[in-house]
Amino acid sequence: MISRILGALLMILLVADGGSASDVQAQHGGRAVEASEYHVEMVAKAGVVDVYLADHDNKAVPSAGYKGLAILVVDSKSQRIVLEPAGGSRLSGKASGELPTAPKGVVQIILPNGKTAQARFN
Repeated sequence: MISRILGALLMILLVADGGSASDVQAQHGGRAVEASEYHVEMVAKAGVVDVYLADHDNKAVPSAGYKGLAILVVDSKSQRIVLEPAGGSRLSGKASGELPTAPKGVVQIILPNGKTAQARFN
């Protein structure tokens, strides 16, 4: 029941405007969108999700002290992937299986001060 509710909420978020901006530049071969005061780039390869943080000038933001959660749609099911700092401006997490190269979903970034930023990837 809870997984159905989470899936429905995720689909609502996916239908909503992704908030991507034309000046957001991907620096690592992924897809980048604007999320609050950040540019967030998601790179999915095999079973790993890497998320890179940058400011509005596309300068890397160190990931130390940040956390994250990626909720991605994989094979019509939602998958939750915990993201942890992995050096530089990167947060990383392992999926339970293979991921498409451009998964749809939401990445929630938890800032060191406890606030959050959400990046939607459609």
